[in-house]
Amino acid sequence: MNITLRQIEVFLHTATLKSLSRAAERLCLTQAAASMALKELETQLGERLFDRAGRRLILNENGRAAIPLAAAIIGRTEELATCFQPAAGLAGELALGASSTIGNYVLPGAIIDFSRLHPAARVRLEVGNTREIIERVRNFTVDAGFIEGDCREPEIELFPFMDDELTVFAAADHPLARKGRLERRELEGQFWILREPGSGTREIFERQLNALGLQPKVRLELGHTEAIKNAVVRGRGIGCLSRWALQELLQNGRIRRLETPYLDLGRKFYLILNRRKYRSTILQGFITHLQSHDSVPPAANLQSQRTASN
Repeated sequence: MNITLRQIEVFLHTATLKSLSRAAERLCLTQAAASMALKELETQLGERLFDRAGRRLILNENGRAAIPLAAAIIGRTEELATCFQPAAGLAGELALGASSTIGNYVLPGAIIDFSRLHPAARVRLEVGNTREIIERVRNFTVDAGFIEGDCREPEIELFPFMDDELTVFAAADHPLARKGRLERRELEGQFWILREPGSGTREIFERQLNALGLQPKVRLELGHTEAIKNAVVRGRGIGCLSRWALQELLQNGRIRRLETPYLDLGRKFYLILNRRKYRSTILQGFITHLQSHDSVPPAANLQSQRTASN
């Protein structure tokens, strides 16, 4: 058997990108060359890794079983390529996925400092909602994910890494801003501007209101935190977002926090890893860096929540 690294790369990129043409583009190959590499790999294995539906390639059970092995081989190869280089920090590529608040407000500083310490490391960050990030970790599209909501996927390990709190807020000139408090009976009568379903922020907010038997009037569903902030500042309604996202607007007085002591809006941010994912040196190095970074409170002694609860 003569399986090449190029064949494994084509398979892995096709599986994670769900497109042979995109895999070929990522690897700087022609589509014909990528297709040939994939066919040669399947021939040597004696098994199909993808089902064919016209021109579409659909990852089958064999392919899903091969992904973690292929990812481990590529990860080890990258480590081998750098192990004899002069000590200049970690090297290689690290793909991270993060839900909106973490990706926009928590991780950037840590990633920039990590890149300064390890100039040969290449970090790619993808931002989506919690549901999307879980899916990317499950499918090995990213090496690690950071989410704001819960995850009950059995193949995903969950590591709490910092505390957060959601804040109900209104524009500074909103009638409720002078009052500074949102009474329980007023929750249903307000026009809410919220994240889309699948967002961890939306999930926790609705869970708290459902516990009170209340159904808020959702005036707008917006898929980006900045869009919600802008809409609230312009008086379109009131919102609920992480304190991380609101610090600047609170400091410059453009919004006011509305007290809601009857709602438990505390939550945790989680690091998530696929149980079958090879933990490369660069991934482990970034996690260690994250635990010691100033932007992350020292509560992050990462221990698998699911392991601890079993």
